[in-house]
Amino acid sequence: MSDPEADLEEKAAPPPPDDGSVRASITRLVASGRELAEAELAWAKLKAAVIADGLRRWLILATLAMIFLVMGVVILIASAIIALAPAIGLLLASLIVAGSAILLAAIFALRARRTFLKLFEEDAAP
Repeated sequence: MSDPEADLEEKAAPPPPDDGSVRASITRLVASGRELAEAELAWAKLKAAVIADGLRRWLILATLAMIFLVMGVVILIASAIIALAPAIGLLLASLIVAGSAILLAAIFALRARRTFLKLFEEDAAP
């Protein structure tokens, strides 16, 4: 960000008072336009900073959510293997749970692909 004191020093002198000449009117118009442009630029910078801060917070929270989701799925899979092992054996329980996880991952990936492709269809209804 910029230093507020430096911004005050950089500001141009106010335009000359309107003495009725076209030159003075144009000078005042240009000065007003410049002030408006500088204010809009300051507003855009502030808005971008607020959006960037929100996105940073979102990214941190989304990353933590994904980490805990993966941990939960791993615990669920390990628990399923432990629960099935006494009934059908450890190897068969591991193969069943792993196969089920891979099958579900493939189904979700195909659904995600179909949804993604629908986004770019030309005749898709909104």
